[in-house]
Amino acid sequence: MKILIVDDEHLDLFITKKLLSLEFQVEGFTSLNEALQWSESNSFDVLLSDYYLGNGIHAHDVLKAIANQKTDPFKAIVLSNHIDEQQAQALRNAGFTGIIEKPITIEKFKETVAS
Repeated sequence: MKILIVDDEHLDLFITKKLLSLEFQVEGFTSLNEALQWSESNSFDVLLSDYYLGNGIHAHDVLKAIANQKTDPFKAIVLSNHIDEQQAQALRNAGFTGIIEKPITIEKFKETVAS
């Protein structure tokens, strides 16, 4: 399984990449533009996006931009410190299939992808 991670926090991205790379192929970026450039010529199975990337960019924006570019199917999951029920519903409506609260574990990730 190949995972694309987008998280503007360098330390969070580093930790998530290190953890998930123990069992999966992982690419990670700190900006939407970097992720879009990479995804133009690469495929992935799961998009794992932080909820808020700064500069007014939210996970919804990440999913919309990448989905407009990709024809291959992928699962979209949000990674965040806290999501309330209203935000969770908006994320599901936008096309996210799961939400993982930080800190991420391989077990939480596998469980969310499987559901």
